[in-house]
Amino acid sequence: MAFVRVFRILLIVGGVLALAGVSLVFSSLGSSSSSTTSIPAGFRYYMYYEVNILGSGSLRGDYQEISGGSLDLFVMTQEQYDYYRTGANFGSLWSLGSSRGGTIDVSLPGTGRYFLVADHGTSYEQTAQVVRLTVHLSGINPTTFGSGLAMLGVGLSIGSWGVQRWVRWRSRPSVATAHAAPLPEARPPPGLT
Repeated sequence: MAFVRVFRILLIVGGVLALAGVSLVFSSLGSSSSSTTSIPAGFRYYMYYEVNILGSGSLRGDYQEISGGSLDLFVMTQEQYDYYRTGANFGSLWSLGSSRGGTIDVSLPGTGRYFLVADHGTSYEQTAQVVRLTVHLSGINPTTFGSGLAMLGVGLSIGSWGVQRWVRWRSRPSVATAHAAPLPEARPPPGLT
């Protein structure tokens, strides 16, 4: 019965991995995050929120500058963000200048890495600022999605391998080997000889 124990273990491990994989796949389809962070005083200080998606999606949310100043907010592609970091002229998918709070609603056009950036608003560059941010991403996170698919595949493979071994074990011919004892010699009953 040791084989039955191995079969059960393979089925349990495969099932757990498959369920974890399904959970990861579904959790990769969208996410939400809330945070309160600060931007130190200084012209080149900013905060960013990085989003990585597979296919198109959208980024929605709310923000508020809670220390009394204003912010500049941008949603950028990877290339635009690289220009922004060097201080060069950059474009953005969405922007809002010198605002104390508001709503973010932008479509992300396709697979890639995007950045939600908040920096000091006009005349607040030398002031430390506190930002409260809530964002909701509609789109597929490729890392979580890929991990989920991998776990699902491994789980299904282990489970099906266990089932195949079980079927093979159950359908094997039953070989009952009878060990024949040697027949006793035929002797006449006592007294007849």
